[in-house]
Amino acid sequence: MTSPAAAASRIIDQHGETMTLQRDGHTDLAVRGKRLAGGSVVSIGGTATQQGFDVKLSTTQLQASAWANKVPASTDSIVIAGRTRTILDVQPLKDGDDVAAYVLTVAG
Repeated sequence: MTSPAAAASRIIDQHGETMTLQRDGHTDLAVRGKRLAGGSVVSIGGTATQQGFDVKLSTTQLQASAWANKVPASTDSIVIAGRTRTILDVQPLKDGDDVAAYVLTVAG
């Protein structure tokens, strides 16, 4: 029987798109993610705004990476369709103690 965490990553791997997770001092990491429907306008100061939306990120490539900390962080950035996005928030989706996926709130 497949665990829910493995099933979630498999679905994102199959139906998501390739994105690049970037972290200072580390090699860029190709990951699979799925943009979630909806979105919002995020204020970045004064009258300036950016598009904000959520991305569900598979754990497969993170777990297989050489990165010591295999959890996305708000200090990382992610490139989606050639555009660098700022990660505003990271929420793990858990099945018991297993992380099935991460939901990133991004803007840019």
